[in-house]
Amino acid sequence: MKQKGLLVSLAVLCLAGCGNTGAMAAGASSSGSTADYGQTKQMVLDILNSKDGQSALMEMTKNPQFKRQMAVSEADIAKAVENTVKSSSTQSFLAKQAQDPAFAETLAKAIEPQLVAVNKQLMKDPEYQKEMLVLLKSPEYTKDFQDLMETPAMRGAIMQIMSDALKTPSFKAKFESTLKQAVSESIAQSAGQGQSKSSSGQGGEEGQGEQSGNDTESSEGGGGS
Repeated sequence: MKQKGLLVSLAVLCLAGCGNTGAMAAGASSSGSTADYGQTKQMVLDILNSKDGQSALMEMTKNPQFKRQMAVSEADIAKAVENTVKSSSTQSFLAKQAQDPAFAETLAKAIEPQLVAVNKQLMKDPEYQKEMLVLLKSPEYTKDFQDLMETPAMRGAIMQIMSDALKTPSFKAKFESTLKQAVSESIAQSAGQGQSKSSSGQGGEEGQGEQSGNDTESSEGGGGS
């Protein structure tokens, strides 16, 4: 009841202030018979700042009918957010906040699913694929990528990724299998090259022996004649 009384008082004061303002504009009332606008405004502010006034307002916001009247459509919210993001002050604020590592991390995690979905959709676009290939083949991109890969930070990140991956049983087993296969192929290739060199060496020695025998026979034949 007390809260309802405050609301009624608030409404009366507002009406009194409005009536007083209209009367002052028309010149139909005197300063002695009505409350001054500044006093009325201060009274309203005092009521709103009081515990009883705030409690009454909170009760009002819990009213379902009041909520329905105050409800805003999703389109209105989207439009308001769009206008806010487009404003220069908001863009300046976001640019400054993006320099904060904690804010950047939180923002990246929040929009990561949407970015992944957009990238997957773009990868199916032939025009996007063509432009990406042109970018990846450009000398500038290659040079920048090589410079990035040679930085200590990137090397450390790669080492950390490999270390974390090797802790995964499935990746570790696959890595060991691939490594064994590569070692076996390298050994087989080295053995093949060794045999090839050995065969070439033996062929050369036999050729030299035959040539030496022919030279000897020739010299003997010459001496007999």
